[in-house]
Amino acid sequence: TKSNVKVLFFSGGKDSYLTIRSLVREHAKDSSEPFSLILLTTFDATSRVIAHQEAHINKVLQQAQHMQISLVGIPVHRGSSETYVERVKKGLDLILKTCGRKVSHLVFGDLHLDHIRAWREAEIGKLGIDLEFPVWNVPYNDLLDDLEKSGVKCVVSASTNESVDVGTVFTREFSNRLVSDGLDGFGENGEFHSVAEVWGVSRERSLGLDG
Repeated sequence: TKSNVKVLFFSGGKDSYLTIRSLVREHAKDSSEPFSLILLTTFDATSRVIAHQEAHINKVLQQAQHMQISLVGIPVHRGSSETYVERVKKGLDLILKTCGRKVSHLVFGDLHLDHIRAWREAEIGKLGIDLEFPVWNVPYNDLLDDLEKSGVKCVVSASTNESVDVGTVFTREFSNRLVSDGLDGFGENGEFHSVAEVWGVSRERSLGLDG
């Protein structure tokens, strides 16, 4: 029998990347079942760019290939009458149809914004699949420790704040500077978005499988 699979809503940024590492660690504690994860990414059907991240879908494809994790890309058509949740359901139906795998959990990399989590629970929760938030309320210092351990460079891909430049590498020092400027240390309020350049280290190290 094929095991169930978790689906992570993956933007290619640092938060969803750290969520992968969290899932791998959790699985290592109880590895009676094979680790089964599929990444799900929505992107603009015309520009092929991921909303907010301002990163091309090819970047996420590169990440998935390097980590050797299956990726389902969902093109979103501007002006379509289809809702976001309806598009997501089509992606999940595709997983069931092509892999013959039942989705056990939908996983999100949200850190602490209650209204975002509440929306996901209210709207995506309608799909009747358990939702999981592995890095929810994890202290930023712990997340920074894990990011440093990974050796993966996370580069700012989009910014809505004049004190954050696109191309800046996200580091502990950078995060601390944001906090001292009165901003969220992880840009959780939309101050900036990033791309995790996982291909800069080995697959094993990027996933935390290097011991």
